[in-house]
Amino acid sequence: MIWIDEQKLKELREMAPEYLRVPVVERAVAFDVETPNGKSERMCSIGITVIENNIVTKSVEYRINPEQDFDWFCVKVHGITQEEAELEPIFPEVWPQIRAELDTGLVLAHNARFDLNVLRKCLYAYGIDFHDVHFADTVEIARSLLGKKVPNHKLGTLCDWMGIPLDAHHAGSDSFGCAEIYLNLLEEYGSLDRFERTFSFR
Repeated sequence: MIWIDEQKLKELREMAPEYLRVPVVERAVAFDVETPNGKSERMCSIGITVIENNIVTKSVEYRINPEQDFDWFCVKVHGITQEEAELEPIFPEVWPQIRAELDTGLVLAHNARFDLNVLRKCLYAYGIDFHDVHFADTVEIARSLLGKKVPNHKLGTLCDWMGIPLDAHHAGSDSFGCAEIYLNLLEEYGSLDRFERTFSFR
């Protein structure tokens, strides 16, 4: 996707036929988590990518001490060792920064219920409350809109097909890939509101 300034983008939208106009997403936040083990109830990293007015404005990754043992398989996938993680802050210390991003806007994730459930279990483990969020799952969107145009709907496959750079299983890069997939599908197919759902952390 080619980024242009907001005024020019507005002019192009106004010139385009109604069916070709790209809806403006004021704020959406894509996130991705990596877990220390197969329990999937804590995170050792979280990536967050912010979209404002259809433009990625921020992409960050936080490392977290999950206070749990690591499985060798998970370490092989994401490359974060237990020794490295133990030097990082625990979840409640990082939560204020995470919450500041997730507090408003549409939440995005690839296979969203996995990431949302990990976050819910982290919040529960530390006795932290959080409000319901509106979310959209880029797996569901891609599966519905692209179908068999792509071999499968994995994050890596879609990023490769769309020409999006990806360092797989690094939470920051994965969240950026998710955000870019959403923007590409938004540009190609128009409003994606019908894919929005509500997730409760209670």
